[in-house]
Amino acid sequence: MEPNEQPIIVKKKKRSDHHGHHGGAWKVAYADFVTAMMAFFLVMWILGLSPDNRQRIASFFRDPGLFSFLTGKKIPIDQQLTAGSYGSKGNDPGTQDNYIESQKRWERALLDTLTERLRERARADSIAAAQKLAQAAEQLKAKLTELSTQPRFQELLQNVALELGPEGLRIELLETKESVFFEVGSAQLRPAAVKLLQEITPILRQLPNPVVLEGHTDSRPYANGKLYSNWELSADRANSARKVLEASGLQPGRISGVYGFADRRLRNKLNPFDPSNRRVSILVANFRTEDFLRTYHQTTPQ
Repeated sequence: MEPNEQPIIVKKKKRSDHHGHHGGAWKVAYADFVTAMMAFFLVMWILGLSPDNRQRIASFFRDPGLFSFLTGKKIPIDQQLTAGSYGSKGNDPGTQDNYIESQKRWERALLDTLTERLRERARADSIAAAQKLAQAAEQLKAKLTELSTQPRFQELLQNVALELGPEGLRIELLETKESVFFEVGSAQLRPAAVKLLQEITPILRQLPNPVVLEGHTDSRPYANGKLYSNWELSADRANSARKVLEASGLQPGRISGVYGFADRRLRNKLNPFDPSNRRVSILVANFRTEDFLRTYHQTTPQ
């Protein structure tokens, strides 16, 4: 080699394929794996269903079609129906309209049937609730008979009336000339009357029925009628009874109303001044058929 001659340098480059993982082969394999897993879990899900549900799924794939929004049942369709092909038998627009109208009539009949079944159930529930209320009335009678052996209740119980009627169970606290339950001209309950209400509250607690309290007076005008009349007195007496019942354990949500009627609903209409017209009524209201129907509607998912 001559002193001034440049040496020949040979460079060898190693070729490495850094982008091989971007190829498509692994994607196909992964897609096949995911598809197989999806099919596996789908089969596991179907095997866990009831035979009836499996039959419905199989029926859908064998014969796809429309489903009624109202009933959820399948509506068969004419798969030969295509745009502009009307006129052949089965594809006539009138035939299709008749089928739709027939389907509507069927759905209306089904709704009527379901409504009637709900009404029958509501009637049965209403009868059962009335029977339960009658049993509570018997319990109250037994409780009052037991309390009548105690001297402090003897006078009070002579002026308590239980009435079971279409409205429900009505407990009447009737006043006399001596004002047995309330202080004269006042909404303040006497101690014995408070104790009596406390004794009957546990029986009322056993029932789900709403409770209404009503205050009544006779037609004798209140002494200071300009500022405080029989309207205020009747309402205040009903509210005093409410307070004692709730303080004794009656659920607050059970009270559906507190009313003062003054002398507009006399017990003795022939004698508007009869002391028995001055009373507080505790009405344990009956559940009507409509009440149960309303409850079914509120608890049915929309």
